[in-house]
Amino acid sequence: MIRSVERALAIFEAFEPNHTMLSLQEIGKRIKLSKATTYRLVNCLYELGYLVRLDDNRYCLSLKVTRLSGVVHSTIGIREIARPVMLELVRTTGETVTLNTVVDGQRLCVEVFDTPSPLMSIVRPGERTPLLKGATGKMLLAYLPKKDVDQIWQSAPSRERPNRAALNRDLAEYREQGYAHTSGERVSGVTAVSAPIYDVDGGVTYSISVTGPAVRVDPNVNKFTTFLLEATSSISKRQGGRHPSAGGQNAAGEKPKKQAQGGVN
Repeated sequence: MIRSVERALAIFEAFEPNHTMLSLQEIGKRIKLSKATTYRLVNCLYELGYLVRLDDNRYCLSLKVTRLSGVVHSTIGIREIARPVMLELVRTTGETVTLNTVVDGQRLCVEVFDTPSPLMSIVRPGERTPLLKGATGKMLLAYLPKKDVDQIWQSAPSRERPNRAALNRDLAEYREQGYAHTSGERVSGVTAVSAPIYDVDGGVTYSISVTGPAVRVDPNVNKFTTFLLEATSSISKRQGGRHPSAGGQNAAGEKPKKQAQGGVN
């Protein structure tokens, strides 16, 4: 029964703003299920009124889905969605976890849950730091428009500017692998791993970071990266987010996990 529910929800997620009408074959390809299984699920959703069959035998979401979307709590925000996931991430890593965004060309810390350990990396809500150094700043920088990256880089003091070609390579790598990892780049002796939270259009406004003393984090960076990617995936899904390469998802809407790699200093 749970598997059937996952597959039915995957059908809903197959539709996107630029793919509002899909054939049975297109739906099956997107959710990676056989034609027979896809037909049974699609027909069931059609009979229940959640899908509309068009004259050309393609399908689209019905107004019943729109009605249900209207009862979503209008005041729920990223903090409310992220907090329980962040607390669990603190429990599994034992390190400080932060929620971050970009304001006026700087990284803004929105929420912090500190490590219970006495040796910690201190960062407070409302704190602003440059985007050009550290995993958190660069992860957010990687999803900004090129003109914004140009402006941030040009406005930084020359001694604080990283090599532009190297920065571009780092940002491209972070987007490709889905996380950033730096050690001692912004604060000596501190290691950070950061991953993006995707919105409904595949864009990124927020990131989650795990930060702590290198002596504790470095030996566990692969494990912490796996925990972090699971956390950001969970938060993204809860706010209706969609990875930009969502076509590679399986029927449960999950992207194949990547093996965490070593640090990019």
